[in-house]
Amino acid sequence: MFRKLQVKTVRYATSGAYGQVFRLASSQSQAPQLVLVKEANGVREITLNYPRTLNSLSMDMMCALQNALVKDKDDVKLRCVVLSANGKIWSAGHNLKELHGNPEIQRSVFQKLTDIIRDIQLLPVPVIGKVNGYAAAAGCQLAVSCDIVVCSKTSKFSTPGAGVGVFCSTPGVAIARVMSRPKSAYMLMTGLPVTGEEAFISGMVSRVVQAEDLDREIDEITCAINAKSRAVISLGKEFYYKQLAMPLKEAYPAAGQKMEENLQLSDCQEGIASFIEKRAPHWKHE
Repeated sequence: MFRKLQVKTVRYATSGAYGQVFRLASSQSQAPQLVLVKEANGVREITLNYPRTLNSLSMDMMCALQNALVKDKDDVKLRCVVLSANGKIWSAGHNLKELHGNPEIQRSVFQKLTDIIRDIQLLPVPVIGKVNGYAAAAGCQLAVSCDIVVCSKTSKFSTPGAGVGVFCSTPGVAIARVMSRPKSAYMLMTGLPVTGEEAFISGMVSRVVQAEDLDREIDEITCAINAKSRAVISLGKEFYYKQLAMPLKEAYPAAGQKMEENLQLSDCQEGIASFIEKRAPHWKHE
């Protein structure tokens, strides 16, 4: 299974105008390894790896995360991405030190996370948020923006920004699109957390399991994705996000056209043939 495989760990260097943020704060001579990346059997697991700052989404952290997300994204061997974190805090959100003072830096920080979320949607493979801890503010925004979100029952989600004078407007865009208005307003206006089970009931997460079962659940989901044609999943994911913005009267005709396009894929023809012939399909991922 995925979690038991021997895998290669890759370090993604950070760059840009904010490359010294953590180096100045660290007593070590080298920058911390902000994200860890493991790949095995088509599954890339990206782990936020700076518990010292509660995995805050500093500019350095977000640059490292974005690099890991989009690297070799068109490689047919890549089938899905899992986004996880080390420590009890999955992510506490933006680094407030970077939001204090300079409007240009503030704008860049918000835009960077917007770009990452857009990258998640544009990635041709599913992105799975694996949450075992506390996801707050922009950390909650990032987790909820994954295609599929699986959390432990001990996890919590919150948008507490108003408590320090920063209303969580950008996280609100994410949660308001997956939760009911009363529930998302409750989170944004009180800052009070919701549990993993409450997040599941309200539509914020796809699955909630015991903490000890989280790895097994992720394995089951990644294996299910791996059993499908990458070309079919990619085509379907791309249209899934497009149709969300369409009025219903436009979405159905567009979906019909997309299904006609789907039927022309060689993997689709193979899939139908395998069903008729009662055998396993042999995907070419094209």
